[in-house]
Amino acid sequence: MTKATENNIQAFWSDNPMIHPGGDFDWRTSTPEDIFAHVEGLIRSEKGTHFQGSDAPILDNFIDYDALRGKTVLEIGYGVGWLINELSKVAAEAQGIDLSKSHFALSSHRFRDTENVHLQVPSAEAIPFPDGYFDFVASYGVIHHAADDQKCYDEVRRVLKPGGCAFLMLYRKGGPKYWWQKMFKQGLLKGGLFRHRFNVASFINSVTDAYDEDSPGAPISRHYTMRDLERLLGRFAKIDVAVTGNRTEWDFLPAAFLPLTNWLLSRAQRDWLLRHSAAYWMVTLEK
Repeated sequence: MTKATENNIQAFWSDNPMIHPGGDFDWRTSTPEDIFAHVEGLIRSEKGTHFQGSDAPILDNFIDYDALRGKTVLEIGYGVGWLINELSKVAAEAQGIDLSKSHFALSSHRFRDTENVHLQVPSAEAIPFPDGYFDFVASYGVIHHAADDQKCYDEVRRVLKPGGCAFLMLYRKGGPKYWWQKMFKQGLLKGGLFRHRFNVASFINSVTDAYDEDSPGAPISRHYTMRDLERLLGRFAKIDVAVTGNRTEWDFLPAAFLPLTNWLLSRAQRDWLLRHSAAYWMVTLEK
């Protein structure tokens, strides 16, 4: 397994921006505005209806936007700008860092006339701001891809003001997406684990965030247990976690042609399962 470094991580995400291609959508031939609309449409689709209300800001069920009015905020891994766009509507100053040159180009275009949004391409392992600068830090699905994740979490804590808060979405080692879709179907039935000589980390990297058929998968994609979170985030004064995932994670199992979960379980029962065993940790931290 090739060692993940900031150089190959940057190269991967510059070549494979977080745009979720698929179907008839080709981001390489799309306008920036089409890309922004495509990504936000996915977030507000049926898969994400439990993240926010239909007319509410994205992730409103996890981020208290009213508490951020007039504050200084940072997003780590701004992608194509869907979250920093929401933050900029309430914050006095919205800073963003992201290693991907494609993300920087797209989001710089998006926010070219937004005075309170400032974007850079530095590392989250050395956030270019002084101690105690931010009231709030957000990072959605990013730091588990870092070469040194512990450094990143320590940097988040360093740049927060005393009493400041952070919100993170991190991959979870659990739920049907991890155990059924990846480990069993792709790992055992399709031979992925055999090809990687049962090196689980190498195999998981190969099938995580591999959106195009010729995509190799992200250089590193950690999936955390609760014990991992306690170890990595133990210096924060307060840690709150919730389990969730795409709302459809428990749908159509074991397969679309044999959707036993849909036949046997109500929508409410599948939503209950989603809150107890699914792909994401939603983490709120206080310094």
